[in-house]
Amino acid sequence: EVGFPADLYLEGSDQHRGWFQSSLLTGCAIDGRAPYEALLTHGFVVDGQGHKMSKSKGNVIAPQKVMDTWGADILRLWVASTDYSGELSISDGILKLFVESYRRIRNTLRFLLANLAEFDASDAVPVEQWLEIDRYMLAFTRRLQDELTEAYRHYDFHLIVPRLHNFCSEDLGGFYFDVLKDRLYTAAAGGLPRRSAQSGLYHIAHSLVRLFAPILSFTSEEVWQHLVGTSEDSVLLHTWHEFPEQPDEEILMDRWTRIRELRSLVQGRLEES
Repeated sequence: EVGFPADLYLEGSDQHRGWFQSSLLTGCAIDGRAPYEALLTHGFVVDGQGHKMSKSKGNVIAPQKVMDTWGADILRLWVASTDYSGELSISDGILKLFVESYRRIRNTLRFLLANLAEFDASDAVPVEQWLEIDRYMLAFTRRLQDELTEAYRHYDFHLIVPRLHNFCSEDLGGFYFDVLKDRLYTAAAGGLPRRSAQSGLYHIAHSLVRLFAPILSFTSEEVWQHLVGTSEDSVLLHTWHEFPEQPDEEILMDRWTRIRELRSLVQGRLEES
């Protein structure tokens, strides 16, 4: 199952003249080509002041200690958020920032699961019957997924995490969830307004949990088991979510982008008064 050439060689920047170089020269001499399809190099972990970690300095942060204190997903979130093309700074203060970021993400996922607790695919409403704002968020999420899957393809993890965090805090928490709450909590349980909202949340949840899976693997697995209702399946066995088609997507995006701009202006004025 291990093919040749390798899909990716991954090493520190000190191997440009070491393993990478010797492997390249040997591959070219024997096979007439590089032994890898792609090559990724990364910097090294340093402390919060940019100093090399050393036991004698006492500035070493052990991965196991981080996982014991905050969990493995916090460590994974920090790694994915850091631009690995340079040195990777870590400290207790830096990690605490990611704890707050993780809390915002987890609260978003909890909101999705809570409002899909008695909903499954058979309850979904055809997309052409959805309320317009739900159709807009479907289009918005699909475009986000396209953007981030391209970033994953190029190993640009540090671009993915802030985009996902902003989606959870601003696009969902600060906008869509805020608008949805009246419909979700007061509309008839099986009525169109509430089912339209839940149908939108269903697709957003399935997209979001898969987008987070390569980074927040343990959290995503936990969410997935609640989402699909079984522990026999795994999110890591699935590809990116497939969205229903919407022929008027461009019109929706233009219209609601303008509505959100106006909403922000109005909110700003209200806060001033």
